[in-house]
Amino acid sequence: MKYGNLTVIGTSHIAKDSVSRVKEAILAEKPDIVAVELDHARLHVMLSGQKPRFSLSIIKVMGMTGTLFFLIGNFLQRKLGKMIGASPGEEMKAAVELARQNGTRVALIDQPFNITMGRISGISLTEKLKLVRDLLFGMAGIDNEKMNVKLDLTKVPPESFVRMAMKKVKERYPQLYKALVTDRDNYMANMLARIIKMEPQSRIVAVVGAGHERELIRLVKKQAERSI
Repeated sequence: MKYGNLTVIGTSHIAKDSVSRVKEAILAEKPDIVAVELDHARLHVMLSGQKPRFSLSIIKVMGMTGTLFFLIGNFLQRKLGKMIGASPGEEMKAAVELARQNGTRVALIDQPFNITMGRISGISLTEKLKLVRDLLFGMAGIDNEKMNVKLDLTKVPPESFVRMAMKKVKERYPQLYKALVTDRDNYMANMLARIIKMEPQSRIVAVVGAGHERELIRLVKKQAERSI
């Protein structure tokens, strides 16, 4: 999706198709800046190849729920990635490496990881229990057959499925959705709007998860119109 000199590429963090999409977009757009859905901590872990190490101090910062959520999510991503021969986050790594090879600046636009995890730990006990139950027994409401969609994990899901899935998550876990999606959408949109304001002539390619793509464009456009 595009808005002015900004191109937003929505990806799936375990889909091989995402890597080729990102590379094609960067080579075609020849951006001045490549923005990625990462913060400094996650970029360091990704480029170093190190596995996250957890300690009491980490749990204190992220909270128990945030830590458990990350561990479970990381495990599921790696398991699915292994099934299809892909590593989670390869598209982000590819975007950063290609930008560096071409001498293109990289902007880290995501909210600091510890803040996101801390906010996830702050959700209500009721929602935490619902989340744990659904993680163990499966989340009701997302039915591929009813959507007439057969998902291919090697490719980015269709936009209709992404929008439906995000809507279900928002309805079922409103506090989690705010911490994981809404707050980060606002943070990333602010970062992109700031870059656009400082460098209106610069071409930007932003690489983000597919669930953020449409909302980021809307928020950046809204900020731009407000400043006119």
